[in-house]
Amino acid sequence: MMPLKANYAVKATEKAVSVFIPVYEGSDLLEPLLERLTSDEYPNKEIFVAIDKPDERSIKTVEHYRDKVNFILSNQRRGKVEALNNAVRMSRGEILVFLDADVKIGDCENFLEAITKEMDEADILDLKTKIIHDSFISRMVNYEYVGANFACFLYSKLVHRCFGIGGTAFAIKRQTFEEIGGFSKVVSEDLDLALKTLLKDRQFKYAEQIEVYTKAPSNWRNWWSQRKRWGVGTGLWIRKHWRKLFRYIAKYPHAALPCAIILFPTLIPLVFNYLFFALLGFQFSNYLTSAFTVQLNVSIPLIIPDSIASLIFTGLTNFLLGSLIFAAVFYAVSRKLNLRFNIAEFLLYYFIYQPIAAITLLIGIMRALFSSNHQLDWKV
Repeated sequence: MMPLKANYAVKATEKAVSVFIPVYEGSDLLEPLLERLTSDEYPNKEIFVAIDKPDERSIKTVEHYRDKVNFILSNQRRGKVEALNNAVRMSRGEILVFLDADVKIGDCENFLEAITKEMDEADILDLKTKIIHDSFISRMVNYEYVGANFACFLYSKLVHRCFGIGGTAFAIKRQTFEEIGGFSKVVSEDLDLALKTLLKDRQFKYAEQIEVYTKAPSNWRNWWSQRKRWGVGTGLWIRKHWRKLFRYIAKYPHAALPCAIILFPTLIPLVFNYLFFALLGFQFSNYLTSAFTVQLNVSIPLIIPDSIASLIFTGLTNFLLGSLIFAAVFYAVSRKLNLRFNIAEFLLYYFIYQPIAAITLLIGIMRALFSSNHQLDWKV
């Protein structure tokens, strides 16, 4: 399968950069993304777009950019991993940049030059990823990306290594990519790639000054399909690498624990409840009843069992206190990384969306860990 070749004026003094964009059928953002990349002033670049089962929009884009972009077309659905590995073999870049087709590049004027400069200090580079706010779903997903960006930022600053990357937009040196064997044929190819670089002790960096935007799922059905894939992919990843993961979590607890907390904030009140009851044995309803009796000189009968009342009271207290604490944390992180924060949106995220998202992810992980019946609309 041969690509439609583009011609470039190459400046030998610049590091060669190869950009790869996988597409399944088509994307509304593909053409503006290619317009931005082809107009980028970095001289020593090449762009590969691998399109499986191209639709009418994609065919028009191919015709428009065929002199500036290398297109690799397939009438069959090969899958993201095979499409990208095949494109890398056709490329010559020292630095490999991978972008999803639904990405919009931010305000960075010299996008590719900025990436090459950051890669002087890294073997693998994760770019700051923001959400395009065009729906309620996108406003909820935004806070997941706040957590994910913070996790990468923290690992970059404290450890210079990382368990995972956002597969939406990242760069890696060709030497490192070839050393780890490229993308593996797994559901979560980005997690797998990051872990392989970690096991090779390669340098990780988070580029907080280079921004891209991506789209959230357009409806709840697509959201469910994506989260199901994420959960199953993560579960399969854990099942394959759990010994190595535990070893590195134990090695870097100062980074792993804060990241886990901000990625799953509503799990923390459950931990607090366990501490209160299992370790401290608090009976809050007793204290409340005694306080009312002393102050009002009225005996208040117990309507529900003391243990249940205590559980309800401490649970509500922990969730309310947790919402205030995490609102402050997310606000501070959003300010630090220049991400969107709105208190009303965050409270909806914290009390409603995040528990549902966490349970959905957990179900997918458990299915992958304990069952082989996890059919996905995804070509590995």
